[in-house]
Amino acid sequence: MSIFPTFNNELKEEIKTETFGTKEPLFDFKKKRIVIKDGKVVMATKTEQVMQWIELLIRTEVDKYEVYKGTDFGMTNLYALRGHSLFETPFFIMELEREIKEKIEGKNDVSSVTDIKTEYNFNKLLISITVVLKSGETLTREVEYDNL
Repeated sequence: MSIFPTFNNELKEEIKTETFGTKEPLFDFKKKRIVIKDGKVVMATKTEQVMQWIELLIRTEVDKYEVYKGTDFGMTNLYALRGHSLFETPFFIMELEREIKEKIEGKNDVSSVTDIKTEYNFNKLLISITVVLKSGETLTREVEYDNL
């Protein structure tokens, strides 16, 4: 007999499919805080969840944080070449866009990435991404990355 409870595996799977990914707080990346309105946390819609996921993907370095270790979540090229003057070269831009496209298209809710534009301005990188969801909705997200 254990002091820890045991659960029926069928019940666990049922709970996972019902609750996973349905509720997520809306996060404001510019202010770096969760959005609160009238004293309550604002929950993100499904499209807002996908857009938040894309921004988090770009802002995360692969294997830097324990929670993402072994999941291949995050960007490698963007962080590996930080501090170098390669951000202006066509090879780096193409490689960055390829990595972004592959990782975003790996998400279940995304059907395809139709357009990625990368603009480098002195010490800021502006990445504009157009995504088509499986629901048919087209979304555009701009991520400004300034830790170069």
